[in-house]
Amino acid sequence: MRKIWKIYKYTAIAAFSLLLLDLMGVMFFSLYRPSIKPVNAVVVLGAAINTPALYNRSLEGLKIYEQGKAKVMVLSGGRISNKDISEAGYMQKVILANTKQPVPLILEEGSHTTYENLANTKQLLGSGKGIVVVSDEYHLARGVLMALREGFYPVYWSSPKPAYYKQSELAFYYIREMAAILAYIPKFIFG
Repeated sequence: MRKIWKIYKYTAIAAFSLLLLDLMGVMFFSLYRPSIKPVNAVVVLGAAINTPALYNRSLEGLKIYEQGKAKVMVLSGGRISNKDISEAGYMQKVILANTKQPVPLILEEGSHTTYENLANTKQLLGSGKGIVVVSDEYHLARGVLMALREGFYPVYWSSPKPAYYKQSELAFYYIREMAAILAYIPKFIFG
């Protein structure tokens, strides 16, 4: 009985430690903003089309591009259904409607997850390239860690201000993201 209790105790300590590290990682990427130096590409990660999240991510990526921080924008996200345009196609429409200059865009339309966003972007750009990952605050930790895992370097990050979320929605997304990061541990390790 004592042996089982020890196993439970150590498992609980390990689980709590992992959750604490997870929370610290999510909060670090949410709160800290690096000074972005010029890189090869701005990579905007997808979200559901016709949402404030995807619209604002697109504008944030455009802002970084227009500041001269990248040579090209990669818009990454596939179709939810055959009836809709891809997330990348939606971002392209937002960007073209909000700029007067031509913007070199690469559409990555085959992904459905954060892992696929960055793995497919690597196929388009190659590894060893510097990028800026653009997503919502709560999603940055997973996006940046996957970018590093895929061989991008340096990796900077940015997000729009989350004013389009209610506090309860934002809390839900942070909690969901912590669970997603835990589920991504095998992908971080093994790819």
